[in-house]
Order: sequence, then structure tokens, then C-alpha cells
Amino acid sequence: MRDRKPYELKAPLVFWNSCLAVFSAVGFWRFSEEFFYVVKRRSFQDSICLTFDPAQPVAFWATCFALSKAAELVDTVFLVLRKRPLIFLHWYHHAVVLVYSWQAAQKLTAAGRYFMTMNYFVHSIMYTYYALSSMGIRVPRSVSMVVTTLQTTQMLIGVGISVFIASLKISALQSGAPLICQQSNENLLFSFAIYFTFAILFVRFFIFAYIYKKPAKAVDARNGKTSSNGYVPVSNGVDNKKQK
Repeated sequence: MRDRKPYELKAPLVFWNSCLAVFSAVGFWRFSEEFFYVVKRRSFQDSICLTFDPAQPVAFWATCFALSKAAELVDTVFLVLRKRPLIFLHWYHHAVVLVYSWQAAQKLTAAGRYFMTMNYFVHSIMYTYYALSSMGIRVPRSVSMVVTTLQTTQMLIGVGISVFIASLKISALQSGAPLICQQSNENLLFSFAIYFTFAILFVRFFIFAYIYKKPAKAVDARNGKTSSNGYVPVSNGVDNKKQK
């Protein structure tokens, strides 16, 4: 494999990215209906503590979301076959999100309402960007910056929600008041840990990719600036030469 030339896989890559872009857009559309309904009619605490009815259509899209995290491992296959850099942030992100998504789905974690809505939205834009780039369309570098910003914002919001739920649980424990909040302590700790580490990694990536630019070789070795899509850290093999 080391001596083999990298596979181009342009057509499969276009197809794969396009499918995930459409899936994410439809997922956001269908899942966000319940999200905005709850946000408009309930308090913020209720929206992160009271989960959706498993019999509702939104449960189908929650299941699809969990399944899609397994499918997204194909992104890594594209990277390997195209001999693109496989940076830590990429494989760590895919592996941890897969495990957490299935655990959260099993426990019907209420805060997942926010996590899944954000992820569907960000991925609809991210995979559209990948699809256009893999088609050979020259995408402005500013677009990759927007995608990375959205990813980073998603992680910071995840940290904030986890901290807020933890504060509710601690306050209820200290006061002895009853608290109905459907997120187990194990899942809460897991969500905080992954969102906190993601936030650090994405902020670090953003700084070195867009603000403090290191020489190409140094960036390659330390934070993967030359990941296959140019700057977006979680990728699947899009050529960075397609950016302006």
C-alpha cells in the first residue's frame, strides 16, 4: 500500500459528499421542526431536560443521526485510499462522536435535541462544501473558514449546555428539590468531556490555520493544515487546490 499511487476516486467522492449533504439538509429540516416547536413553547430548561416522544417522527431522524455517524467513517476510508493526511482531530472526532451518539440515543438524552440540530445544520453546509470542491469547483478559502467557525461554535455551545445541566443537577442535589432532567450523570460527563476537548482542538486548529500561520511543514506535522480539504479539519479527501 505504501508504494501504491493514491486513488483519485473523484466520482465516488462527489457522490458520497453529495449524498451526505442532502441527507444532512433533509435531517436538519425534519429534525428542526420539533426543535423550534419546543424552543418557542417551553422554557430553556425544559428544552434541554425533557426529551421528545419516542413515538414521534423526530425519533426516526434521531435514529438516522446515530446511524449516520457509523456511515461517516467512510470519510476516513477516502482519506486512506487517497493518501491524504489523517490528523488526530479527524479520527478522534469520528470515533468519539460515534460512541457518544449511540449512548445518547440509547438513553434518549434530552440535550441531544440541541446537539443533533446543530450537527445536522453544520454538516449540511460542510458536505455541500466538500461536494463542490470534489466536483472541481473553486471554492473561496473564506468558505472553509466559515465551516470551521460553525464547527467550533457548535462545540462551544455543547460545552455551555453541558455546564448548565450540571449546574441544575448540583443545585437540585444541594437543595433537595426534585429535578426532572433526562440526561444521566454518565452521559453528561461524557458530553462535557468530548465537547470540551473538541472545543480546544477546533479553537487551536482555527488559530493556527487562519490567524497564526506557521510554515507549511510545521503545520503539516502539528495540526494538519494540509488536511485533504485545505483547512477544514474533519474531512474526507477533497483537494485543497480547488480553493482560491
